[in-house]
Amino acid sequence: MSGFEQLGVDELLLPGLRRRGIRAPTAVQAGTLAEAHAGRDVVAVAPTGSGKTLAFLLPIARKLRAEPPARVRGGAVDAMQRLRAVVLAPTRELAQQIGREAESLLGGTVLRVTVAYGKSAISPQIQSIRKGTDVLVATPGRLRELLDADACSLAWLRFLVIDEADRMLDMGFLPQVKAIADRCPTERQTLLYTATLPKAVEELARTLVREPLRFGERSTAARAEPVAFGVEDRGKTHLLLHLLKEPSRTGVLVFVRTRRRAGWVAEALHRNGIRTGSLHGDRSQKQREAALAGVSEGRLRVLVATDVAARGLHVPALRCVVNYDMPLVDQDLVHRLGRAGHGDADFAEAFAFVAPDDQDRWRRLARNCEIDPRLKPLPEDALPAEVRRPSTQPPEARRRATARQQKRERLERVEAFRKRRDEQAAQRGRLRGKQSAKPIASGSRPGKGARKS
Repeated sequence: MSGFEQLGVDELLLPGLRRRGIRAPTAVQAGTLAEAHAGRDVVAVAPTGSGKTLAFLLPIARKLRAEPPARVRGGAVDAMQRLRAVVLAPTRELAQQIGREAESLLGGTVLRVTVAYGKSAISPQIQSIRKGTDVLVATPGRLRELLDADACSLAWLRFLVIDEADRMLDMGFLPQVKAIADRCPTERQTLLYTATLPKAVEELARTLVREPLRFGERSTAARAEPVAFGVEDRGKTHLLLHLLKEPSRTGVLVFVRTRRRAGWVAEALHRNGIRTGSLHGDRSQKQREAALAGVSEGRLRVLVATDVAARGLHVPALRCVVNYDMPLVDQDLVHRLGRAGHGDADFAEAFAFVAPDDQDRWRRLARNCEIDPRLKPLPEDALPAEVRRPSTQPPEARRRATARQQKRERLERVEAFRKRRDEQAAQRGRLRGKQSAKPIASGSRPGKGARKS
C-alpha cells in the first residue's frame, strides 16, 4: 500500500482498500490524489472503471475527518452544518453506485453518506439528511428539490464534485448544476470528472474551478475496439441473433436509439429463447434495479438499453457491447464501449452495426475514438437469403423512411424532456404546498371563515 501512503491517503482508510483487493493506485488516482489532498481543484478526463470514484472520495474522507463540523451547545452537531461534501451524478444508477462505494470506503469512520435521486420517495431522503450526513450523493434535479424544501443547506460545503460532466450537459442539467454551484461557498474545493472534454464542458469548468490540476487528454480512447459490420436495418436483429449463437458470449449490452426500439429488440430476443432485460427512461426504478441485478447475477444474458446506460455504470458481468444503432451524441460511443470489461478488460469485446445511411457518421465517430473505421464482411450464415438480397426500395423512398424515423426519434426526445420537466414541476408543487385556484367567495375572508353580516 506504499503507493497510496505516498499520495497522502488517510491511514484509517488503508485497511478497507486492502480488504477490497485494491493494492495500487490507478492512473487517475496517481495523477490527482496528491494535489487533491493539498486542496487544489481538479479537472480530470477519465473513463468509467478507471478508479475516479476513489480519486474524489479519498480526499473528501481525509479532509472531513481532519476537520469535523462545529458543535453547538450540548456537544451535538447541527445537521445542517454537518453536510460538507456534495457529489453530483447525472443518473440514478450512477448515484447509487457512488453511494455504495462511499459507504464501503467510509464504513469504519464516523462519516455518513446519503444518496438522493428522483422518481423515488423524497421523505426518507430528507429524514436521512436531517439525522446528519457528511456526504450527499445526488442527481441535480433531486438536490434542487431538497434545497427548495429547506431539507439541506450548502452554506458549509467544503467539496463539490461533478461526475460525468459531459453527460450532465447532454441531459440538459447545465442550468441546474450552475444554480447549485451558485449556492455553494466560494471557498470550496471543486473536482470535475468527465470522459470527454467538449467545449461546453470546458466552459463549465472555467466558471466553476480555480487554477485546477488538469489530468488526461480531451477525449479518452475506447476501452474495447469494436468489430464493425455494414448491415441494413432489416438485418440487424438477424446479425445480433447470429452473434448470440456463441454460448460463451454472456453479459451482452445492446445499445439502441429509442425506447420503442429497445422494446421490440428485447421482444425479438425473448421469442428466440434468450433471457433479456431492458433499461430505458420509461422503466421504473424497481425495474431498472431488477434488470441490472439480473445481468450482474447471470440470470439475464442480454440487456437492451438506450443511452441512459451509456454513462457511469460499473457492472463487472458486462463483457460485450453491441452498438445496434449509432449513438445520437458522438461522445456516447466512448461511454458505450466503456461499459464492457470492468471485471476483466482482457475479455471485453464490442460490435457496431452500421447501416448504409450511417457510414459517414461511423467514420467520424471511429476517427474521434481512435479506432479502425473499416467495415468487416458479414459472416456467411448471419442473414437469411431474403435479407441478404439488396433492398428493392428506391433510394428516395429509403431517404424518406429515414427522415420519418429521425422525426419520430426527435419527437420521442422532446416528449421525454417534457415529461421530465412536468414531473419536476409537480414534485416542486408537492414540496411547496399547492394553492387552491378556487376564487374566494363573496362575503368570506381567506383563512378566517365566513365574514359576519
